[in-house]
Amino acid sequence: MPYAWPDVLKSKLASLFATDADRSAAAAALSGVLAGGEGARVAVACLKLAGSDLLELQECARMAMIDYRDILAWAEYPRQMRLGPGAPADDQSRARREDADEYARWVGRT
Repeated sequence: MPYAWPDVLKSKLASLFATDADRSAAAAALSGVLAGGEGARVAVACLKLAGSDLLELQECARMAMIDYRDILAWAEYPRQMRLGPGAPADDQSRARREDADEYARWVGRT
């Protein structure tokens, strides 16, 4: 997905958190995640999973510090994660398309 992750992160923080204080708290919750290699992408994934719930965002960021791939998988590929590896090929293909469409809409929505 060719996104400008830092720009998406800034946009999502602004759209999910109405006040400067809440945006600052959300950014603080994500500070450890942002220091990692996939930083902004993982932070955006945390925002997708947590929405505007600061406690959930803190938990998501904590989990991302353990293994960021889990956060990316659940945010970017939720249908595929629910299906699991043994699902029929048609179901996997449909889930892949639906996941990609949903994530593109969510990322683009401010």
